[in-house]
Amino acid sequence: MAAAAKLGPKKIAGLSIAIILAILSFVLTPEMIGMADVKGVRTLGVLLITIVLLMTETFAIPITCFICIIIMYLFGATDNFAATLAGFTNTTSFFVIVSYALSIAITKMPIGNRILFFMMNLFGRSMKGILLAFMLTIATLSAFMSNVATAAIFVAICISFLDIYGDDEAAKKQAGKVFMVCIAIAATVGGMITPAGSSLNLLGINLIESLAGIRVTFVQWIVVGAPIGYVSTFVAWFIASKMFKLPELSKETITAYKDNLKHESIPDKMSAKELYTIGILILMFVLWIASSWFPFWDVTLVAAIGCVLMFIPGIEILTYKEYIKGVNWTPYIIISTMIMAGQMLVANGVTVWLCDFVFPSSLDMPIPFAVMVVSLIIFVLMVIIPSAPAIINLLASPIAALAVASGMSPLLLMMPLSMYAGCVIIFPFDTVPSITYAPGYYGMTDLPKVSIPLEIIMCILAGLWVPIALGIVGLV
Repeated sequence: MAAAAKLGPKKIAGLSIAIILAILSFVLTPEMIGMADVKGVRTLGVLLITIVLLMTETFAIPITCFICIIIMYLFGATDNFAATLAGFTNTTSFFVIVSYALSIAITKMPIGNRILFFMMNLFGRSMKGILLAFMLTIATLSAFMSNVATAAIFVAICISFLDIYGDDEAAKKQAGKVFMVCIAIAATVGGMITPAGSSLNLLGINLIESLAGIRVTFVQWIVVGAPIGYVSTFVAWFIASKMFKLPELSKETITAYKDNLKHESIPDKMSAKELYTIGILILMFVLWIASSWFPFWDVTLVAAIGCVLMFIPGIEILTYKEYIKGVNWTPYIIISTMIMAGQMLVANGVTVWLCDFVFPSSLDMPIPFAVMVVSLIIFVLMVIIPSAPAIINLLASPIAALAVASGMSPLLLMMPLSMYAGCVIIFPFDTVPSITYAPGYYGMTDLPKVSIPLEIIMCILAGLWVPIALGIVGLV
């Protein structure tokens, strides 16, 4: 009894629910829940067990991921154990590893301090103002380059900035929670401002053209996406400020930190190494933006090239010891596991079953409400299927068909899908939030406190703005 008490109610609940789900995975037959194959039942069971264990933090996060990998095979969801490790060779997973070179270099060089000083000059009257400056800057950068890279850069800048709290570790931890949650959300929603913000946007544009015969241009997308992206950023800032108490500092303390930053941490003249690092960053940014039109320059390929350029002999921005010390393997393990889970859900028919289960045959309601309902369904499905490419590929055809059956343009429902498919921010399972989760400032259940109310508001925004915006640009 004493040993059980030490577990705590949260962990006991997690273990209990996981055991019940494991039993149900073998008791339930496909016919009972309308599935085609027993593998689908087992795959869904494994995913739900994993989500419960992650939410209750029963085990360390990587250990829960290892449990998912093991039982995915033991439960018979796949015939080949190697298939459960497929996510570890995914390009997204590899991006996480090589992107650490970028964030470590920015922390080591004065570049991050220069960006921070610039933002504090503009918004440095209060901590809430600085937080908003972070979020607006991140959202804007994410509109034109990889949101993963943007998040990695600003996580490094934020960790350095938290020194403003001095020796007050409690205040630093609390502020770190607020900033890291907001970095994850700003980088994610900023990606839907322009088509160049995410490869998913381009995938959505292509699916809209192939399924609905409508071509959405760069400017037309911005008219629809930019207002929602920036309003969502402000809303997230407001919710986070209310949900978590951000430790405030006096104007004098902020000014003193800013002055110290300028005189102690920012040299008047850039060194050759700093100029070289900036050159690498500019090259990477250009290639990341170009990747939207030239797929050869894969986002992960560019990150890998940038990583290697940090180690050129004779220049050597980083040493291998510095690099390996700064790598956090938790995001890599989380992302790899969730990619594998997403692949299993698609392969074993769970995603099709979910679509049939949640989507009605038609929507007999005004267009704004229809857009809101479909947007909400998309967000709910992303909790169970935390894979953006899987979501958009899976839902495009059913949503287009639903729109036609409801007597409306497919674009009215496919635009929200194209914009929101990348917003996997309920839990830190996707690449961007996992990068902000890795430093350890917030727990598994902190992100939903901001992201859930934000996503509800984003559904309302889609219903109110998408029909108007599409009318403005002449697409409906």
